[in-house]
Amino acid sequence: MRNRRKHTYLATLIVAAALSASHAYAQVPPVFGDWATQGYGSLVGLAPCARNRATICGEIRWLWRASDTTGQPRRDNRNPDPTHRARPLVGVEILQGFRETAPNVFTGGTIYNPDDGRTYTGTIRLRQDALYLQGCALGVFCQTQVWRRPDSLPAGAKGGRS
Repeated sequence: MRNRRKHTYLATLIVAAALSASHAYAQVPPVFGDWATQGYGSLVGLAPCARNRATICGEIRWLWRASDTTGQPRRDNRNPDPTHRARPLVGVEILQGFRETAPNVFTGGTIYNPDDGRTYTGTIRLRQDALYLQGCALGVFCQTQVWRRPDSLPAGAKGGRS
């Protein structure tokens, strides 16, 4: 009898742990993870910001053209801060400080565009397997890009990689 209780207790603990783990997994916001930018020029990883875990940040993890014409890693050479111009683009945080303000809508953050060295106010909307990023200058001049999960792209868009 005692052995049966021990097994029942152990089974209950295992089920509770599994449910807890699946609940924790379900709580991971669907916005987290890697996203292919429009045109598949880069992959950006979204995760909690290091400085404030309640906000979302995004960092360049991969570039289609990772090297410049001299074979060196592409650098953040248009950054307005001269001390940042020598840093490689891979690893640069381009999304900062977004908070979920409505279901699947993230606002209050900024979008850094290394192509022009400017930072824009931004809004991110998650719709199914796509992120709609809107960056605005002066609150009126806005542009939207659609980012997709790398898995959802056809093989041709990934350079034939599977």
